[in-house]
Amino acid sequence: MKKTPAVTRHLRRGATVVIASLALAAIAIAPMSSASTRGSHASASLTAHTTAVKTVSLKGICPNPVKIATDWTPEAEQGAYYQLAASGGTTDTNNKTYTAKLLDPNTGKSTGVKVELLAGGPALGYQQTPEVLATQPSVLLGADDSDTAIATSQTTPVVGIVAPFNNSVHILFWNPAKYSFKSFADIKASGATVLYFSGTEFVEYMAGAGFLSQSQLDSSYNGSPARFVAGGGAVVPQGFATAEPYLYTHETPAWDQTISYMLTSSTGYNPYSEMGEATPTNIKKWGSCFKKLVPMIQQAQISYLKSPSRINNLIVGLNTAYGEVGGNYDLAVAKYADKTMLADRIVSQGPGGFGSFSIPRISTQIIQLRPVLNTNGQSLPAGYNASNVVTNKFINPKIKFRTYKGPYNKTNGVITVKGTAAG
Repeated sequence: MKKTPAVTRHLRRGATVVIASLALAAIAIAPMSSASTRGSHASASLTAHTTAVKTVSLKGICPNPVKIATDWTPEAEQGAYYQLAASGGTTDTNNKTYTAKLLDPNTGKSTGVKVELLAGGPALGYQQTPEVLATQPSVLLGADDSDTAIATSQTTPVVGIVAPFNNSVHILFWNPAKYSFKSFADIKASGATVLYFSGTEFVEYMAGAGFLSQSQLDSSYNGSPARFVAGGGAVVPQGFATAEPYLYTHETPAWDQTISYMLTSSTGYNPYSEMGEATPTNIKKWGSCFKKLVPMIQQAQISYLKSPSRINNLIVGLNTAYGEVGGNYDLAVAKYADKTMLADRIVSQGPGGFGSFSIPRISTQIIQLRPVLNTNGQSLPAGYNASNVVTNKFINPKIKFRTYKGPYNKTNGVITVKGTAAG
């Protein structure tokens, strides 16, 4: 993730209107630094409680292969889905897919079927995941954000069935040498320009709810750091906690200075990122499959973060094989993403089993999105509710994200990442 397309990748997931039309301009980036900015997580303990002791067979129960559409080219945020795939599979560099034995993450043994992982974003013509699922019925499952599912529900309905991320990864970030923000209210009071992609729901919600001013919004953002760098960090762009803080502090030689950020989930607008979703038709048709597959995805996220090396190397290798169409993705960024998912509580235990949804939270999100979608001409019907967006019926409530021993960041406040240029 050293080029502008890679930076844009992390921003595009919040934009549900104009993604396909974005022009992506490359920038030059220096060699990666493997230095950690958050300290060692070697003492972390991640465990799951599950009764599974034998390999679960999916043969004759699930389609073969099980096709999963991701929302961008391979990256650490998709670890739960890639964890299902064995190493040594088949890489299709033309169609940007990886096919391998589908492993039970509890045993590491084959389930009797294969999994085919489809790279998204530029690899699928910038189609959003709900559109991919609607137009390709053979794709069983997809990954995307819950607010995207809500925003596109009237044209390409999908239902979330598992949540590998418990909290959103969205952020606003800035140059702390220029601004001493302590809250979103400070950003609003400063009048600083907030760069975002047009149609990005969380930014438009923040303005509508009073966290930002409409007058400071600039929807001309294309993901490039050029404007941030040229202005000495005078603008406040949107981004992802798992990417931009590292990219800007370690892999953008024109900057590589310290940045600070705040998670936008602290405003109360908190969509589920990387939500596993399927069409209502496939949920009905393949319910018995999902009953076995969803608990595997629950466990796969935990197993991935406990030992991410195999999948991180697979992800980096696939990006190279795919010609880096989504931007060069290196191990340093993947490792940073893994640590940040934990330190920022993006992956954490929620209500019920790990990977389950809070129904009241989804109901709140619908209320938050209605005025935004009305403005964008995407109105929701009066009876639209949380049951149209997610279900917990396939979740194994016994699977828990038991222990992560830190360190944690202050997720309701300012988080600062030191740049390599700072010495």
